[in-house]
Amino acid sequence: MEFLETDRTGKIALVLLLIAVGASGALLLFDLLMIGPGYPPPEALQKWYIPEPRYEYAENGSVVVNRTIEGDIVLIDDIEEGCPSPFPDLSRYCSHAVYLDTGTDDRYLVVNWYFDESADLLQAEEDLCSHLQSSGNVASAELILPRETDGSPDGSIISPISVTKFESEALSGYFTVVEKPLSPGHDDYFIVYYGVFGPAVLPEQTATLEDLMLRSYSLDGARPLAPCT
Repeated sequence: MEFLETDRTGKIALVLLLIAVGASGALLLFDLLMIGPGYPPPEALQKWYIPEPRYEYAENGSVVVNRTIEGDIVLIDDIEEGCPSPFPDLSRYCSHAVYLDTGTDDRYLVVNWYFDESADLLQAEEDLCSHLQSSGNVASAELILPRETDGSPDGSIISPISVTKFESEALSGYFTVVEKPLSPGHDDYFIVYYGVFGPAVLPEQTATLEDLMLRSYSLDGARPLAPCT
């Protein structure tokens, strides 16, 4: 009788264990469906649109960092977490990087704010536009970015990008908003800034800023800051 009771207790424990494992598996599957398999974490998305250096092998087999982004444009130091002081702290997920044009000594700044809620994006746009309008000149603009495609005769097409132009004594550049660029079914929103330090005549630096844009993630579907228009 004692053996039968022990066997019955063991079976009950096994059933409970299987139920617990099944529940855990269901929760894990639910999380994967909500987040998406292999979806980048916020720490990666907060620098998604910032052009990064390339890692290459030296002759001795060691890995070296190639900080050249395009032509004479090189990355200074590393991509840093946090929002730079000229702009308000719009999101806890923010990174920025500074680049140098070795031919002209102009310094460029790229800032990436990431949001996982549309309401947070809208509030950030309002706060940012209020800050920009109080510290410089704001206007709508359009940039023309070539992008590669297999369907055109020359391998590229022209893609217009709607942006918000900002000019001040400290910084001048372009802001753009990108909504759900990775997956239409996942909430990911970005505000990105590409600019140059100091007062500038933007047409003279726009080609370099466009090069930086082309070295980042796709800006298809980008729009200007809504409250600034």
